[in-house]
Amino acid sequence: MRDSKLLSFAIFGVLFLVNGVIGEDPYRFFTWKVTYGDIYPLGVKQRGILINGQFPGPQIDAVTNDNLVISVFNYLREPFLISW
Repeated sequence: MRDSKLLSFAIFGVLFLVNGVIGEDPYRFFTWKVTYGDIYPLGVKQRGILINGQFPGPQIDAVTNDNLVISVFNYLREPFLISW
C-alpha cells in the first residue's frame, strides 16, 4: 500500500514537472544604422553601403523559431530596402 502511494506520488510529480515547464521562443534585438562609407573590394576604393560601419553587414546568430526585432535607422539620402 505504501509503495503504491509512493509510486503514484512519483508519477504525479514527474507529470507535474513536465507540464510545468514553459519554454518560449527567445527574442533577439538588433539595431542597425545604415550609412555610406568607403569599402575596398579587391583592393579598389569604392563608396558602399555600411551597416553599423561594417561591410559586409553584421552576422545574425539565430536558430529556428527565434523572434528577431531589428530596428533599422536609414541615414542614406534615398530609401533603403532589406529583404530576406
